[in-house]
Amino acid sequence: MAGVLQEETQPINVNMKKSLILLSGIVLLASACNNTKTDSKVSDSTSVTSVDTTLTPSVPAQAKVTDCYIYTKNRDTIKLKLNTENEELTGDLSYNLFEKDSNKGTIAGEIKGDTIIAEYTFNSEGMQSIREIVFLKKGGKLYEGFGDIEEKSGKTVFKNRAKLKFEDAIVLSLTECK
Repeated sequence: MAGVLQEETQPINVNMKKSLILLSGIVLLASACNNTKTDSKVSDSTSVTSVDTTLTPSVPAQAKVTDCYIYTKNRDTIKLKLNTENEELTGDLSYNLFEKDSNKGTIAGEIKGDTIIAEYTFNSEGMQSIREIVFLKKGGKLYEGFGDIEEKSGKTVFKNRAKLKFEDAIVLSLTECK
């Protein structure tokens, strides 16, 4: 009988050894996962990091350019000061035509290739008016376009820009800005 007892206890010891080895492995693995190095430094978790969110255009912006133009013939004078930035423009325009009411105002519009298309807002005879103006830029000069006009939404506009005439037009020459 003693031989029977010994045989039965031996498998228990092997199973126990396997369990102990498995349990030790789990404990080592668990302690390795939870064991992270701790520094003596304490970081401030409330710090704020700024991020640059400024918009950078895909096409580099051109610097703002100011050009001045003048037309003088007999007693007629036209002065134009253009501020251009990329394809947008603003400026001041004045017409002082002999024996006609002079007018002075501002323009705002855009440049499409060699053509300036803008709205001229001016005062004449005590009333504010808006009319479309078109200039063709050629050889450092501006040729004012003329054509049939119509009234639309309180503004004077060209009926058909494609039919504008620039030959024998008023030609403004580049001049020094004052």
